[in-house]
Amino acid sequence: MTRVDAFPWPVRLYGLLGLLGIVVFMTSLIVLHRVNSDIDWLRDFVSNLANEPYGWLFAGGGFVHGLGNLAVSLGLRRALQPERLCVWAVVLLGLAAVGIIVATLFPIDPPGQVRSITGRVHLAAASATFMLELAALFMFSFVFGRQRRWQRHQAVSMALSVTAAIALATFFLAIQVDVAPGLAERTALLVFLVWEIWICFQLIRPGGE
Repeated sequence: MTRVDAFPWPVRLYGLLGLLGIVVFMTSLIVLHRVNSDIDWLRDFVSNLANEPYGWLFAGGGFVHGLGNLAVSLGLRRALQPERLCVWAVVLLGLAAVGIIVATLFPIDPPGQVRSITGRVHLAAASATFMLELAALFMFSFVFGRQRRWQRHQAVSMALSVTAAIALATFFLAIQVDVAPGLAERTALLVFLVWEIWICFQLIRPGGE
């Protein structure tokens, strides 16, 4: 049996770029959590890493992650058959990627500091990013079910989308009741990253013909 690539090289390249962005971002998070032992996983938001020593690693990792997600959105645009819902899904994922970049360029205010314009921009961008990407996940799940080549992936995508929705709702609730908001944010972020990693592998995976 001769193995062939499921998608042409530009699509696979976009998937690889997306995966690279995720790896860089996750590496920055791991390094920062290790070098800053005073971080409270239960209460401190991930964005607060920008205000810690070596915070530039978080900014750089987030920026590369945003660019990587832009690449993923372009890859999905080429990998899926054009239809209206697909266009909306691609646009929303692209906007979410831009939101990641904006949230990175405008860091959150340090705890206890009066909220600045920069901090307000960060909060708005971060909140919008979560919601935009969640909407994109559900839209892609529906699109997968309508396209023969992707139908077998719909169940996994939908399961991750529902999990992301639950995790995000839990995060927002944790903020309101002030109970472990940092842990809730990390959980929600992890679910979104799992979907992103999964979709990158769908773009770069080889076929089996």
